[in-house]
Amino acid sequence: MFDLMLVYEAIERSRMYKAPADDQDSLISLLIYNVFGGDILKTHRKRGWHFYNRIDGLRIDFTRGALGKSMREKKFEDIPATPDEPAACFEKEQYSAFFMSFVRSFEELVGLRSYQQGYAY
Repeated sequence: MFDLMLVYEAIERSRMYKAPADDQDSLISLLIYNVFGGDILKTHRKRGWHFYNRIDGLRIDFTRGALGKSMREKKFEDIPATPDEPAACFEKEQYSAFFMSFVRSFEELVGLRSYQQGYAY
């Protein structure tokens, strides 16, 4: 099962720099695709293409906030994109570092969550 809030928290913990979210959409959308599957989608924005994901029929844009209003207010075209499209927007080394940081953060969160759920007072 895809836990939206858990993945959002792992992404927030693993961001290597605090650049504007629009500068990270390609990196995040490819990571989500590679780890969880689904589809990569794109839509036109003033600065060019904006990439995001669809998993189990749900549009997910982690650069817009997990549950923020902007997600509902923005218009999305949901144009299918290939993994090569967002990958062309960053260096391979940048992706590798972000991927490893995400995996560590995700594992820490899942391990902590498992421990907390099994803990009895």
